[in-house]
Amino acid sequence: MRGLFKKRRLLMVVTALSMLVLAACGNSNNNSNPSASPSESSAAPATETASASASESAPIEKITLKALMHSSWLKGGMEAVLKDAVEKTGITLEIEKLPEGTDGDNLIKTRFATNDKPDLLFFYPAVKESDGLGKPEEQFVPQDDQPWMANFNKDVWIDAFASSGTFYAAPYGGSSMAVMIYNKKVFESLNLQIPTTMEEFWALSEAVSKAGKVPVYLSAKDAWTLQIPSLQSGAAQDNLQEITDNAYTNKGTMSDFTAKRQGITFLKDVVDKGYVNKDFLSDTYDNAQKALANGDAAMYPMATWVMTDISTKFPDQVNDIGSFLIPFNDTGKNMAGIFPPSAMYVVKGSKQEAAQKFVNYFESIETQNIYFGSEGGIPTIKGITNTQLTSAELDAQKLADEGKAGPVGVSPSSGIPQYVAGDYPAYLQDVVAGAKTPEQVQEAEQKELVKNAKAKDDPNFK
Repeated sequence: MRGLFKKRRLLMVVTALSMLVLAACGNSNNNSNPSASPSESSAAPATETASASASESAPIEKITLKALMHSSWLKGGMEAVLKDAVEKTGITLEIEKLPEGTDGDNLIKTRFATNDKPDLLFFYPAVKESDGLGKPEEQFVPQDDQPWMANFNKDVWIDAFASSGTFYAAPYGGSSMAVMIYNKKVFESLNLQIPTTMEEFWALSEAVSKAGKVPVYLSAKDAWTLQIPSLQSGAAQDNLQEITDNAYTNKGTMSDFTAKRQGITFLKDVVDKGYVNKDFLSDTYDNAQKALANGDAAMYPMATWVMTDISTKFPDQVNDIGSFLIPFNDTGKNMAGIFPPSAMYVVKGSKQEAAQKFVNYFESIETQNIYFGSEGGIPTIKGITNTQLTSAELDAQKLADEGKAGPVGVSPSSGIPQYVAGDYPAYLQDVVAGAKTPEQVQEAEQKELVKNAKAKDDPNFK
């Protein structure tokens, strides 16, 4: 599911973004309050309250909406909301769950290309025409004037959620950070400390290996999971926007993303040193969660969204899990890569009014408290008090508080098309399999970028 989220100029607002996600959870910090009513949690905007009153007095029309999303996106929070939605709105979502990553993305593109569209689309934020779904203004209903926007900081999230200045996306789920997830009990049993240099990291890995446990778990069968180390390391890239703009105007290349290459090199090094699970090429995201929760593995490079799955599957072990930064730069800065949440879109069509009704219901404070009371993640809607932040998420939240969180990547500046630079997860599979070097990964990305730019007759690539 987790592709490279596309954000214009996000580098310039990451500090404000970090402050927002902290403020959104400032009153909760893992203190869940399921019994709190919306009025006790935070007052909804007057327009939202008036709308709710009108709904209570009118008969509820039963309607079924079709929705598309990646299969892993349907978790406890949404399941709790779906039950409530039928009673409160009369709306039932018929959700078609798609494969993860590129395969699922391509299926969505095909559905839009053949006009076999859903009523609600759960996808990545800030969709542009170049993403293959058509022109946003022709496909989706704008959200700028919807009542839920009163509790959403448009100034902070405009780069992550707006397309050409218009908000078509509504937030779905919480923010997450790319970090190293670790088992605290394993560390404690071996008297290990969180490493602050790569020398310490490798010494720690050796100690874990000698104790008969897996130092770093890789789930290479699910190729998308291999991106996390480079998404963390890439967040520390200096002049990130300039380098990005140069790459997409043929003034630079993908090899200029030196910080990103550190994370790719980490994958090669950890395999070469033998600090990974024996069957890493066939092991999955699910396998990794089990190994980490049970203490068979000490560490797993992943985003904090994994804690939602661990909380559901291994509730007795969830407090044993923490997070820290891979210390790529011994003397320089290390940053967590911050992801905006996923998004949902009201697709224009015969049922767009009902689909908008569902979005407004979903983004209300009352419903968001239901959602985050059943699922992890940092809310983006202001006023949410009922959260399930885990120890690992709180560790990551502290990194943001300390200014140690940056964007996982930025898109070219406004007006510059962004071209797909190859199948990055597949390239990383090649790295851990020994078929590509980190340098060859970026060369392959560059080759694909140039090919796609030329296919669009980009004058910069003549």
